[in-house]
Amino acid sequence: MAIDPKPDKKTETEKNKPLQFRDNPEVKKRIEAYKAANPTDVAYYTRLVREYPERAIETLLYKDVQKHESEMRLIQKQLPQAKAFYDAQTTEARTRIDRDLEGVQPYYKDKAFVTAVLREKDRQARRELTTPKAAPTPRAAAAAV
Repeated sequence: MAIDPKPDKKTETEKNKPLQFRDNPEVKKRIEAYKAANPTDVAYYTRLVREYPERAIETLLYKDVQKHESEMRLIQKQLPQAKAFYDAQTTEARTRIDRDLEGVQPYYKDKAFVTAVLREKDRQARRELTTPKAAPTPRAAAAAV
């Protein structure tokens, strides 16, 4: 019977590294404009964070859920065409799409599938544009008119 290795012991500071925030002046400017236009929202959220931090966390997460659901409505519209495209592809193309889906959480599987299909479709379109075609002869061009 093998002995299980001890888990790595990390100090408290290593476990909880301080958060690092990006500083984008354009975003800050937009937020400041929103704050100036909506002082009651600022007061509400300030009080929410101070007095009910758990509820503030749920509020932030709920906004993420709403964004995800909005994106998924579009994905659900695109999914049938994406599946039809996937079914019509060669084994090589399917393998590339399947490789993109490895390790994706089930919650994001449909979105990742549509994204992978769009990436493959774009790759094929770019390949068509870079493949040189034979230029039509003047006689063939005149006959086409």
